[in-house]
Amino acid sequence: MAGHPFDPVLATVYRRMGGLRIAGKEGEFLLHRLDDQVDGLTLATGARRRGAQEPFHSSVAFGCIPDLAYYYAVVPKLADEQGLQPVIYVNAYMERYVLPVASSVDFFFDTLSRYFEILVEDEGYRLDGMRGVEFPTGVPELIARDRRLVELIVAGRFDFIMNLGDEYQEWLDRVRSA
Repeated sequence: MAGHPFDPVLATVYRRMGGLRIAGKEGEFLLHRLDDQVDGLTLATGARRRGAQEPFHSSVAFGCIPDLAYYYAVVPKLADEQGLQPVIYVNAYMERYVLPVASSVDFFFDTLSRYFEILVEDEGYRLDGMRGVEFPTGVPELIARDRRLVELIVAGRFDFIMNLGDEYQEWLDRVRSA
């Protein structure tokens, strides 16, 4: 995909589903469509890959928050022995930064589902749809459950792709220590 090996879990998801839209009271998550008519992965990744600018040069975008410049992408050059690729969250606005959120697509979906469980229990969200906690910035302890991800962070494997200000450096420290 986009000149990189395709993550095997992501390939299985696309073979079975072709895309995904998870909608809630306030916002949604979109897994780009990939089927015989639309190649959303190439469209999402290719447009951002022009030039050598990180994080787009080294990642393949597979999901987003519709109508916003927030993306989820895999990082093929950090794949493990089975070809499983870690997942990053990309805020592509002016302050452009990247947060590592999972050691694999499987862990990403597991963590995202645990976040949805938190929302269901959030009284404010149930009453008026206003989230008391954001994903991934508001759940560093949840993300830290992925021990392999923490090992990759501690080893500095994401350093080449991240551009974190003090606020997110603190977030990263919370993930490391959780």
